[in-house]
Parts: sequence; C-alpha cells; structure tokens
Amino acid sequence: MTVIELGLVTDDGSPPPEPALRPLRHGDLRRVLVAAVAALCVLTVTGSARPEQHGPRQLWSVPFREGGDVFTVAGGTVYVLNTSGNSTLSAYGLHTGAALWSSTELGDASWVGSIESGVMLLPAADTTVQFEDEHGSDGFRQFTRETVAVDAATGRQLWRRAGEFSVATGGRVLLIEWNADGSAARTLHVIGLRDGTPVWSRPAGGVETWVARGTLTGDTDRLLTVTPEGRVAVYDLADGHPVTTGKVPWKGENPGDDSYTNVSVEGHTFYLESVDRGQGTLTAYDTETLHEKWHTDARSYGGFYPCGAVLCVNDVEGTTGYDRDTGEVRWRTPGSTNGIPLRDGRLVVADDANGSRHSLIDGATGRRVADLGHASLVWDFSSPEDTPYLLNHTREPAGLMSVTELDQRSGEAFLRGTIEPVLDYSCQNTDDVLVCVTPRGRLTVTDVG
Repeated sequence: MTVIELGLVTDDGSPPPEPALRPLRHGDLRRVLVAAVAALCVLTVTGSARPEQHGPRQLWSVPFREGGDVFTVAGGTVYVLNTSGNSTLSAYGLHTGAALWSSTELGDASWVGSIESGVMLLPAADTTVQFEDEHGSDGFRQFTRETVAVDAATGRQLWRRAGEFSVATGGRVLLIEWNADGSAARTLHVIGLRDGTPVWSRPAGGVETWVARGTLTGDTDRLLTVTPEGRVAVYDLADGHPVTTGKVPWKGENPGDDSYTNVSVEGHTFYLESVDRGQGTLTAYDTETLHEKWHTDARSYGGFYPCGAVLCVNDVEGTTGYDRDTGEVRWRTPGSTNGIPLRDGRLVVADDANGSRHSLIDGATGRRVADLGHASLVWDFSSPEDTPYLLNHTREPAGLMSVTELDQRSGEAFLRGTIEPVLDYSCQNTDDVLVCVTPRGRLTVTDVG
C-alpha cells in the first residue's frame, strides 16, 4: 500500500466533523451526487510537485452570496444562479470570465439541477408544508411544483411545466407531479427534454418512492415505483409500458422504532434494504420479474451503492463488497465507512470514527492502494475522466490551501501549489480548472495545470 507523506505544506490538525447520515428517501434522488461530494470533502494530502506544471493561477472571480447563490460548471461554461428577489441566471466563459448571457425570466427558480444535451433544468415553485407525524411531532416537507428548462448556450427559456424533475437523459425528462401536501406523487410525466412535448403520462397511484437509473435505451431503462403498502410497479422509461408488478416487504419510515426501507436500481437489478427496529436485510430483485436474486442479513449505516465490480455496503463494522449476481462477500474492510466510488473501480473510504481520515482502496478486491490522510476531494462526477484534486489547509505557509493532484490508479499525489482559502464542500472542477467559493464572498476560477 502507498502511504502519502506530508511535505512542507501541512495539515492544520483540525479535521471537519463527520457528516450526519440518514436513510435515503425519494427527495434525495436529485441531490445524491451533491451529497456524495460533501461526504468526500474530508481528505487531506500533499505530495511531490511535478516540475513541468505551473503553479495555480486565478483566472477571474465574481461576487457570490453564500447560502443564496448557486453555481455549476459544464461544457466550458460557469453558470451562476442568483436567487435574491427575481432569480437571475448568468453564464461566463470558463477560462476568460467573459459574460456570455444573463436571464431574469426564470421567476422563482431555486437552483441548477441538471444540464443534459445542452438543456439546463431548474426546480421552481418551492413549497414547504408543515405536518404532524404519527407520534404527534411537527415536521416539514419540502418539494418543488414546477421545472424550468433553459437553453444552456443562449439562456432562452424553452419550457416551464408542472412537476419536479427526477431523471433527464436520452432526450427526455421524467417529471413527478405532487399532491397538495407533497406527501405522495399524483402523476408521472415523461416529456421531450428540449421542446417539452408529452411522451407519456400516467397516474402515480399515490406512490411515495420511485427510483430510475441509466439511460432511456439499452439495458438500464427502468422506472420503479413503490406505494406505502409495498406494491411495486416497474415501467419502461422510454414509452411508459408496464414491465411487471409485485409486492415487497416495506417498512415505510417510523423514526420512533428505527424502521425504514431504502431502494436503488442498477441496470435490471432492484436493491431493497429493509430495517425493522434496527435489524436489517438487503435483498436483490430482478426488475423484469421481481423474483428474488439473493438476500443477506445486513443493514447499511451510510448507504449501499455499486462500486466497480461489486455492490458496496457501509455497515456498523466497516465496508463490505458483495458480488452483484450472488450476494457473496468478496471483501471486507473493518473500520472503514462512508465509501464513495471513483472511476476505474477505485473507492475512497473513511478510516476513523469521525470520518476525518481516508484511504483509497481497490473496489474489486478491497486492497488498500493509498493512505490519503485528511483533506477535501474535488472531483467532477459528470466527467469521470477528469483528474481529482485534494485541498488542504496549510501550516507552512499559514493561511492558504494546498492543491494536490491525485492519481486514482496508483494513489500517488502531486503537489500543484497553493490557493487562497475556500469554503468546505464548495468546489467543482473540470480538467485543470477549479471553481470555488471563498469566505470573502467571491466565486473564484483557478487554473491549477
């Protein structure tokens, strides 16, 4: 195993706290990639510099309001959504900072959700509903009632439709229209991504949970819905025709007795985690028949997810890799939790109780490739070929952040230089450019190549 030694640019010794974990619900689907990035932002690493590389150079910056503004990077463009008053969406050239366009026609759009095939999707008409749960406690339910589509190249609004977008791919987008209090889905719509024309629509039957993965063609083209009673329906996302129906054990969500159910779809496999008063099982079903493929008496404590050749489960003892076809245990890493899959079958896992120290491991075998220490990882999930970077608060010199390139295959780290401090969990990268939010209210764009 490679151990990455610390150089003159060193850790400040104050790792961030472990993020709180809870079961995934339908509202997390659109935010799963963002949550994954946040879980990774607890790494610290430095390494040897590559002499042929120049040091980090800030290219440009614009004002940015923490907690109110939103940004994303795609296709050589930085998009910034200002949500104070009437929402304003602006586009800037990634390397130049040149203002490409700005739109104030988005009304109450709240954040940038997805950019697919040159179309940007933004949730709108945010709604918060107060309710009383079965134990008499007050709760709040948040959801969006509409979706706005914008041409990413020009800023022109393409359409605005009722429904919260869930999946956008293959030239189509799935919208979920809620009932009055947001407790269940009322209607499922699939429409054209660019023109908003209807493709298919059907009543949702009061489902509370749905999952969809992959593209709208090929082998990963399924939409799966589950009612509060555990009735499952599988649809073909391309045309909406029913594939199969059935019933599965379903615990819903009862915080008082620690009972709930988590679901995920990968290809034509439906994974269901059922927890009843703290005791859990994980079962794999065939989406085409809902026949059980395998099950294991395991409860995740941080999620289950495909990670290369296996299905990873974060449990109370560590991380375990299960064979996707048989459910057999391929490897275990005791004490390692909060695993996040990278490309090439690599996996980053936490190595201590508070989630502040991490390692890079091989997802196929569980072998530890490198000790990463403490740092925050910046990685573009939408472009897995891009190089990930590690950020770390420095002591020598003090008051800066080191930028280190990580080789996912070997685990080697190469120091690129230092930048001004940025907020935790605030960076995105594309190629050798980092886009980050600073504590002084600026969005900075830096070339670290």
